[in-house]
Amino acid sequence: MKKILALLLALLFILPLLPGQAAGRKSPKLVLFSLKPGDVTDAIEGEGTWESGHPNIAAVTQEGIITAASEGYTLILLKDQKGNVTVRCEVTVGDKPVPEIIQRVISLALEDWEGAKGEAFPRYNLYTQWFNPSAKSGFGWCGAFIGYQFDEADVPMDPAYRQKSAPPLMDGAPFAVRQASQTKLFEGFQSRNRLSNIPRPGYYAVYGRRGSTPYTHVGLVTKVEAMGDGVYLLETVEGNLNSRIKRFRYLYDSLAQSKERNIRSVPEEMQTRADLFNYTYVKDFYLNTFGQTWY
Repeated sequence: MKKILALLLALLFILPLLPGQAAGRKSPKLVLFSLKPGDVTDAIEGEGTWESGHPNIAAVTQEGIITAASEGYTLILLKDQKGNVTVRCEVTVGDKPVPEIIQRVISLALEDWEGAKGEAFPRYNLYTQWFNPSAKSGFGWCGAFIGYQFDEADVPMDPAYRQKSAPPLMDGAPFAVRQASQTKLFEGFQSRNRLSNIPRPGYYAVYGRRGSTPYTHVGLVTKVEAMGDGVYLLETVEGNLNSRIKRFRYLYDSLAQSKERNIRSVPEEMQTRADLFNYTYVKDFYLNTFGQTWY
């Protein structure tokens, strides 16, 4: 089999603490690969033991050579003698289509955006009532807006968000976390081994704010287009921004030297649908990670 050097998307990007990783421990180095079946990578440097979560999708040798086998997504980890992850490889093989049930979630969210007609929502609204009917004074509902759509589409949801009560999921079946807070949503996807730095339609976008919490806000990715060199054109729909549902279109740079500055506007010539999209994203926000609702 002919050996090729796969597209290495990122080495500088640092993922928030992995499930079970102690605070203060050095975060693993992150490597992202986009491969086709049959592709073979060069060896990845590092000492320890390599393991693939799905060898049927992409296998790895103890020299750190990855071979793509079949369409899908998998994590490939390098662990040291103490079992700590020192290198985390996210590998996507092929271009698996978005499941119909996830497409349904996206359609429902966009229907709600259209029906809202740009009007502000009260603090106690359809989405807050869905998650907590007794919260008469309301709460920040960005997470509830997305969760409501997954529930309406009958995607399996789990309220567990702590690692000890939510064992990791080992397949890419449609899944969502039945929580509304940004932190609990992050913890839910983290504990189920469902965090990624590769965006796909239907994923939760978890935003941080520079100089503040890394779990400030969440949105729903509705469309992804790879632009090359680790840059993605993203479209999202998001609730509770100025009490409204809004759509955004912007560039996400997975190779940004500073993770906290990985969002930028599309060129002016691409800003042709002001009736649909906001082209300037919220000041000081950045993309922390994505919650995988499928893969």
